[in-house]
Amino acid sequence: MTISTEVLGPGTLTIGETGTPVDASCLVNNCKITVSKDQADSTTKLCGDVAAGATTYTYALTGNVDQDLATGTGLHALSWNSAGTAQPFTFTPSTAVGATATGTLTIDPLEFGGDEMGADMTSDFEWTATGKPVIVYGTGVAGDDAA
Repeated sequence: MTISTEVLGPGTLTIGETGTPVDASCLVNNCKITVSKDQADSTTKLCGDVAAGATTYTYALTGNVDQDLATGTGLHALSWNSAGTAQPFTFTPSTAVGATATGTLTIDPLEFGGDEMGADMTSDFEWTATGKPVIVYGTGVAGDDAA
């Protein structure tokens, strides 16, 4: 295996319905898909065998974005006007690398305002994915198909 070091950006992030997605690419300060693991306890049977507990994973899109409060059709407006709804997304962390993740997120409202006078108004976010996002690697092979 060859060593491969990739950097974040330039990339893209779009959220919303096909035909009218919000392009948040120039608002993103950092962004990644995170994975949380939940594993139930194993159980030991009378015979001494051990049955592993079930494992489930949850996925989320997390990061920090600038608040685009000057427009009623931007990411901030989408997060407030469509709070709690499922929205499709496409995330490409680096267009040079070419790997892209797609899926569906449940959108929560972004913060409104800032921490101090004169500072950029930004919002941290963590939007839960509905199911496992599909990653197509730079080779064009989907994650579940990669060997």
